[in-house]
Amino acid sequence: MNVKEKTIVKGGEFLLTSTEPIDVFTPEDYTEEQNMFRSSIKDFLNKEVEPIKEKFDSKEGTTIAPELLEKMGELGFHGIGVPEKYGGLNCDMKTELAYGEIASDSFAFSQAIGVHTGLGVYPILLYGNEAQKEKYLNDIVTAKTKCSYCLTEPGAGSDANSGKTKAIHSEDKQHFILNGQKMWITNSGFADVFFVFCKIEDDKNLSCLIVHKEWGVKLGAEENKLGIHGSSTRQVFFENVKVPVENLLGERNKGFKIAMNALNAGRIKIAVANTGIGKRAFGLGVQYANQREQFGKSIAEFGAIKHKISVMASRLYALESSWNRAGHQIDEFYDQLIANGMDPLEAKIKSVAEYSMECAITKVYGSETESFIVDEALQIHGGMGFSAESEISVHYRNVRGNRIYEGTNEINRILIPTMLLRKAMKGELPFMEAAMSGFQELQSGALKGAETGVDKYDLPLNFLKNIKKATILVNGLAAQKFQHEIKDEQEVLMSMADMLSILYIYESALLRSIKHKDSNTSSLRADMIEVLMHETAEILLSSTKEVIYACSEENQALPNLKAIQRMYQLPPTNLKEKRRSIANYFINENKYQI
Repeated sequence: MNVKEKTIVKGGEFLLTSTEPIDVFTPEDYTEEQNMFRSSIKDFLNKEVEPIKEKFDSKEGTTIAPELLEKMGELGFHGIGVPEKYGGLNCDMKTELAYGEIASDSFAFSQAIGVHTGLGVYPILLYGNEAQKEKYLNDIVTAKTKCSYCLTEPGAGSDANSGKTKAIHSEDKQHFILNGQKMWITNSGFADVFFVFCKIEDDKNLSCLIVHKEWGVKLGAEENKLGIHGSSTRQVFFENVKVPVENLLGERNKGFKIAMNALNAGRIKIAVANTGIGKRAFGLGVQYANQREQFGKSIAEFGAIKHKISVMASRLYALESSWNRAGHQIDEFYDQLIANGMDPLEAKIKSVAEYSMECAITKVYGSETESFIVDEALQIHGGMGFSAESEISVHYRNVRGNRIYEGTNEINRILIPTMLLRKAMKGELPFMEAAMSGFQELQSGALKGAETGVDKYDLPLNFLKNIKKATILVNGLAAQKFQHEIKDEQEVLMSMADMLSILYIYESALLRSIKHKDSNTSSLRADMIEVLMHETAEILLSSTKEVIYACSEENQALPNLKAIQRMYQLPPTNLKEKRRSIANYFINENKYQI
């Protein structure tokens, strides 16, 4: 008999429902255990990485990483979310993410941590049979066995299923004979085990094999990359490598599912890493602004610098609000599945997959926010930032890859509305019903701007209601216009994604601020919401224009745009003073700390 389910906002439902502030999880809600994990990994990195951080901006870092991974394994850091029976700590997603933010602040070494802990542990944990788990998991968790994940090929990047790496059965059917080539493979220089995605015989879809280096895997030289020089990245070659048939991971022909589910989790973890690195870069920028003097005073006192600091801080606030919220949603859905009798490991897969849209949103916003912050922090440094000897220059080169891997931001943008429409077509979301209601309001001329109220959050909440209605309406118009052919309208899909994304991001920050409106930083939070609200309105207007002009008849395009843009209108406010107030707070703190 099913346990009565708690009402949970499922994947994509944020667009159609309202969420109470009390129901979101925020950084202020971290438990003592979560803060302990964060402090522990911070202490480890301060001891082991910070004193030699320059080495991770060179290929020397690739030779140091294996030993550091083993030291982390001895302390249990690779098994945060792994069940205790396999040597882990069995923590929830929120705890994994809270830990991951701190772990990511470790220069190129963070790549080794992320691939080993995420793409090394989880394929075996979630898809391995019991014999494979018994054989591999404990050694992976302790890093006695180090892992690499082989998906990308010279001719197969975003189109992963088009890969040419192939396995055929040996004559006695006891082995697969593996041939092929992989590229951009992280941790490949020191990995003991490779998870290799390939096609078996004449299959149309990928499978995944567990391949040991000692069986004849060959490696190219370390790649010369723009950044993350201390992260091992090589080509990997398989020439008649014999792989026992029992080393098939999961089901044959189902490797693409393994790869995609790993990417879902990887995407939200990219957003977490973006936050950790973004906070470090923000701190470097603020500290330099406080130290650097020109025209008789620190440059932090100038309005142009304050503008940069305020926008960086506000976007960081929104970013960390979004992935903490999404992590909690994943945990709530997981708990519901467990209460209804689902196997715990299957529930892990299903709960992350349910919020794949939110994971993609946080990845896109996170990686672009991180790039913006690093760029602005470098700009604050002026000529010193352009020096290869400055730390900020290292981050500038390192972060560029985050907009490429775990699915390029273009691919993720296309996926965001595609996942929404797919859920709608399956009857899982009443999206088109809500869109039809919006069409009627559009035709009747009933659309109007957000109203102010007595409470300081009345306007932001009314604006939120408006932009949900507008986003549903605009996305609905596009879906109605292009129908099944919308998959070929990538420019439209990307603008739809920007609307959906900034809505989720803004709502996450707003709910967090309201939840903690009685804190001693309530004024700061309200100012940041004001800045974010106006920024959100500008993004929505730009994206709306793109979609409306693409899917409306010529004589209807301008009237439709004028009617919808009323929903984004906000009363005038002195944003300059609010930004200065925000900046003054962080200039005084000398880092990102709320």
